[in-house]
Amino acid sequence: MLAKPQPGQPGKQLKVGFALAPDFTLMAFSGFMEALRQAADVGDLSRPIWCSWTVMSHNLEPVKASCGLEVRPWEVFKDPSEFDYIILVGGLVKSLENVPPELVAYLAGAVRAGVTVIGLCTASFILARAGLLKGRRCCVHWYHYQEFLERFPDDNPVMDELFIEDRGIITSPGGTASIDLALFLVARHFDDERVVKVLRHLVLDWSRPMTHSQVPYLGDSREMVDSRVRKASLFMERNLSIPLSTTQMAREVGVSPRQLERLFVSSVKDSPAGYFRKLRLRRAHWLLHHSDMNVTEIALECGFNNSSHFAKRYKDFFGRSPSRSRDSLAGMKKPG
Repeated sequence: MLAKPQPGQPGKQLKVGFALAPDFTLMAFSGFMEALRQAADVGDLSRPIWCSWTVMSHNLEPVKASCGLEVRPWEVFKDPSEFDYIILVGGLVKSLENVPPELVAYLAGAVRAGVTVIGLCTASFILARAGLLKGRRCCVHWYHYQEFLERFPDDNPVMDELFIEDRGIITSPGGTASIDLALFLVARHFDDERVVKVLRHLVLDWSRPMTHSQVPYLGDSREMVDSRVRKASLFMERNLSIPLSTTQMAREVGVSPRQLERLFVSSVKDSPAGYFRKLRLRRAHWLLHHSDMNVTEIALECGFNNSSHFAKRYKDFFGRSPSRSRDSLAGMKKPG
């Protein structure tokens, strides 16, 4: 059971209330809370001097995280006006249908009361289903972006930022981005000294800004300083099995095909089509070495019209045919 910290000296506090959805992700919850804990006190005594937090629900029954660990709420829902932020921690998409209606009603009441609501991980799905994201930009995890669009086609999700704040609602994809968001709020309410203390105690190099890319690209991510190139690259990664045209990519990013060509050449020294082909070939290379799919199946999976075209492109890029590449790996695995 997660115990409440003992109060420290009285003073100005950043007050936060947590609410946990069924199968919530532990990293999103613990990362945010740990940043608050470190910011709240000097040293490592865990006293809520500058920050205080609680875990609430409509009842006191334990809520199970996606990893199986259970957290028992400390108290039933309190008046939202007692907090600076109400944080909803989402989790597995398959469990979103099990979100208690009392939790959704509490969040809607907090928004009406003018209290900032924060949605971590898939909490954006819960907020969208409650109609709380209408007209607002929201940040979703890149992995769930397409699914979010399919469920809520009228909303405005963003998948290439760490968090977004829009008129009283803050959304974040969760994971380690929850720590960055917590640090952002600590800096807003206090000063850089609190932020530096958290970074040092959590052994972190820096606090990433909200516009930092959330996606570990297959390609040359360090060179992608232009957000339009990053967005196009992410669009490619989500559609490796489809032979996308430069026109389709440009339309997704909101620029002309010619401008997209210039942006890619400047950023990664390659055309959009050439870069996309490399992503598909790298994916094919991985499948050859980590799946039982045959060469034809891999060719189609990676957006090539036929296996002969795929084999030629693969050999040009890797210096050997797909079959020889797979055979060489099999030979390395044989006992000597």
